[in-house]
Amino acid sequence: SKAEMRHTCRGTINLATANITVEDSCNFIISNGGAQTYHLKASSEVERQRWVTALELAKAKAVKMLEESDDSGDESVSQTDKTELQSTLRTLSSKVEDLSTCNDLIAKHGTALQRSLSELETLRLPADSTEKIKQVNERATLFRITSNAMINACRDFLLLAQTHSKKWQKSLQHERDQRIRLEETLEQLAKQHNHLERAFRGATVLPASAPGTGGSAKDPCCPAKGDLSDEDDDNEFFDAPEIITVPESMGHKRTGSNISGTSSDISLEEQYKHQVEDTKKEKRTRIPYKPNYSLNLWSIMKNCIGKELSKIPMPVNFNEPLSMLQRLTEDLEYHELLDRAAKCESSLEQLCYVAAFTVSSYSTTVFRTSKPFNPLLGETFELDRLEENGYRSLCEQV
Repeated sequence: SKAEMRHTCRGTINLATANITVEDSCNFIISNGGAQTYHLKASSEVERQRWVTALELAKAKAVKMLEESDDSGDESVSQTDKTELQSTLRTLSSKVEDLSTCNDLIAKHGTALQRSLSELETLRLPADSTEKIKQVNERATLFRITSNAMINACRDFLLLAQTHSKKWQKSLQHERDQRIRLEETLEQLAKQHNHLERAFRGATVLPASAPGTGGSAKDPCCPAKGDLSDEDDDNEFFDAPEIITVPESMGHKRTGSNISGTSSDISLEEQYKHQVEDTKKEKRTRIPYKPNYSLNLWSIMKNCIGKELSKIPMPVNFNEPLSMLQRLTEDLEYHELLDRAAKCESSLEQLCYVAAFTVSSYSTTVFRTSKPFNPLLGETFELDRLEENGYRSLCEQV
């Protein structure tokens, strides 16, 4: 349709802006200013000339259509302008109709006049009067031709007036579209500039603050990477920290008698307290940084072509650098609310504390919106807070 004239699809060259050049006797080139160039060869010079002529004609037609195309952008013209234009056009068309009616009338009267004059000629009249009648007849014919020409010229003028306003409207609309496109491009450039600035800031900040994350040397899962130029994100892997705080002997050691379960638990805890002092590690105070890689949407999309929705691989830096097991353990962050609830006398107050503890899981969701990694089968996570808070959490994916 004419409305689609300005929107092209891949593999096409818009003839309105194309450049057609002849290389030699059989070859010719069509290009659209650098982005696409087609080198074409005809079987003979005559055929090449026919092609070039046809293309030049098509180009002229395309330019004409582009000028006259009814773009959908006309809606931005204010309503008052539209109504004014419509009323003017209506008046003009009514005038054209009046003129065409007058034309028909003049033609009819002219024919009648000529008929009457030819009838006069046939009558037997003196020679002088016959001459006079001939002169009148010639003048009547001339008058009829001139009036016809004048009416045609009027019609052409009115048609031009009608199309002229449309053309101006189109060119104005085109300028508006160009301005909007420029504004959008500027906005995108500003966003990209902002994003690059943030990325650069992130690159300079990451290595400096990494040692403060609780010893990055002991914690290999905390990547202090500032290299943003690495585009191949798929080849980045981070090993989990192999820090085993519980000695191997402790797991297998049992008390002599297995009569009292409680006494064996106490002895285990005492042993653990003695042994944990030797293997005491400095705890980290924050989770690892999320690598701040720039995302290329096209590189993600091209991996999804022709795949089922369930088979689409998601980029790893969409996820939070944590396991879901650790995320679940974070629900115990406000465990002291339950301790307080246990000490309360009023059941209503207890209910309030328990409700507050339940809701506390959502405390971080304002800032942390990305999903943690799904744990592998048999993956475990241990949180040891026996010394500070008197509890220990162990999770395993089963």
